[in-house]
Amino acid sequence: MTIRQGKVGGQVLALTTEGPLSGGAMYRCEFSAPLAERPGQDEPVRLGPSTVSSGEPLSSCSPGRPTELTLLPDDTLRRSTPGPGKSLIYTRAD
Repeated sequence: MTIRQGKVGGQVLALTTEGPLSGGAMYRCEFSAPLAERPGQDEPVRLGPSTVSSGEPLSSCSPGRPTELTLLPDDTLRRSTPGPGKSLIYTRAD
């Protein structure tokens, strides 16, 4: 995941996922997401729905819902779906 500074509506998130499919083949999906609104102080960064930039096989990649990014005290990043949903924790790559 790469996050860059940008304006509302601009693509600020790039995300690549990859892994095995049930038949043993591998998939790779690349996504992007826009900044939904300007964050206030101590508020999460709200992103709009993600779109698929590319995928192999493309049928394994689906656009995502809007998400929120929150920097946690231990310098990890939580990406969550607003409301009742799932969240993921990311650590910084060196």
